[in-house]
Amino acid sequence: MQAKLLRVLQEGEVRPVGDRQTRKIDVRVISATNRDLTDAVARRAFRDDLYYRVGAFPIHVPPLRGRREDIPLLAERFLVAAAERHRKRIPGIDPAVQELLARFAWPGNVRELQNEIERAAALALDGEVIGLAHVSSKLRALEDRSAAPGATSEERPAATTSDLRDARTAFEVQFISKVLREHNGNVSRAAQALGISRVALQKKMKEHGLR
Repeated sequence: MQAKLLRVLQEGEVRPVGDRQTRKIDVRVISATNRDLTDAVARRAFRDDLYYRVGAFPIHVPPLRGRREDIPLLAERFLVAAAERHRKRIPGIDPAVQELLARFAWPGNVRELQNEIERAAALALDGEVIGLAHVSSKLRALEDRSAAPGATSEERPAATTSDLRDARTAFEVQFISKVLREHNGNVSRAAQALGISRVALQKKMKEHGLR
């Protein structure tokens, strides 16, 4: 498949399935990956000639936690779309919630932020601003910690089942992402390192929005 794609990029032509004639095309190709292609080239898992074709103008997009200034813009955009889907008029997001959104690590990246806003929009009433009551417990936990920074473990409120579930999910996402990075995105090797089957890991990746 890499060789076929390289031909398309080099020659600017394709041959439709079942056709005997090639057709000239004029397209601009934008590709994306979460893998280290230079490492893949070194391991001969990715063609070097194709790499130099698709990598003519590389743009590195850091994870969401590395560009927190984008969070308010993305959150507002997701809220507009979610409000439209739910057929609600939601004026905006409370500043206190915006602060929590900016402070959270977002291990699931942009998709996790989108899911958070979608959940909040579903809980909010028509005409209501997104507030602390509408966000998940993992965000409210940040508010609790900031409200009592010097509190001991005995003084802090006991974690609820929902808190523990969210914390476990966040850890699972971070740990799976770490193992996948260590194995350059190779699902089979990552699954072996995690001690689960490839199918089980793929199910976890789909569940958490990991690619």
